[in-house]
Amino acid sequence: MVSEEIAKIKDDLSPAYKRIATYILKEYSQVGFMSIEELSSMAGASKASVVRFSRRLGFSGFNEMKKAIQHELRRRLLPYEKIATTELDMAPVENQLKLLRQNEINSLKNTLSGIREEELHKWVETIRTARNIYFGGFGATRHVVSLMRYTISVLQRKPTWLLSGSVSDFSFKIKLMERNDALIVMTFPPYSKEVEYMIDFARERTVRTLLVTDSIDCPVYSKAYSSILCENNSLLFGNSFVGPVAVAEMIGNFIILSEKKTGMEEMRRLFEVEERGYKAISTEGKSK
Repeated sequence: MVSEEIAKIKDDLSPAYKRIATYILKEYSQVGFMSIEELSSMAGASKASVVRFSRRLGFSGFNEMKKAIQHELRRRLLPYEKIATTELDMAPVENQLKLLRQNEINSLKNTLSGIREEELHKWVETIRTARNIYFGGFGATRHVVSLMRYTISVLQRKPTWLLSGSVSDFSFKIKLMERNDALIVMTFPPYSKEVEYMIDFARERTVRTLLVTDSIDCPVYSKAYSSILCENNSLLFGNSFVGPVAVAEMIGNFIILSEKKTGMEEMRRLFEVEERGYKAISTEGKSK
């Protein structure tokens, strides 16, 4: 995202570039529809500086940067607004499939290529050393974080808790949080207020939070011990969950690689428990 790239380099910019960066971040939704003359005037910089600033971000010039910002702004539309403004329904089915497929492929590719090695180390070490692991997610995200909970529970012999619903639904669980626990949270626009409360509560108890979200603009991004950013652009829905599901799978794989013997033993134990259960059910059915 353009805003993320600007935020990364802002502190190292020259005064003129910093004025441009500050204005863009502050008036992001307006900049996508401004002319270069308007931006240079409002930011107090020359048009040449705006062009050079755009190139500093990797764009060919101001117009390319503006188009990228416009693309991001369209992604922030509410689902019904996306449906209302799309022209995809006018395209042949073959083109619809091509565009929808490519969008999900891009989300997956951008998510996985953006995962940094140091963040993976933080995630794996936190999960391995945690006494209890709490998983938080609300709305549709609840189902994705439940998948991650299942994946990690299969590979670890420790209690896991799912935090969702209203505050009263999870308050009796988080009151048990202690220093050696971990909190894994997924949140995407519109960000849940319950997540903010949950993370603040965890921080009071020195519980490390591992976050999966879409942007550094997420309200709880700065509060997490480690964050993985997912490309969540959907052409018609509010969010695409291709990226978050891939992250759940990736974390599970790295846990196995970090503790191969433990992963093997836990998978074997799970298989034995399931096999015993199916045999019991089969025997019970025959006796009736």
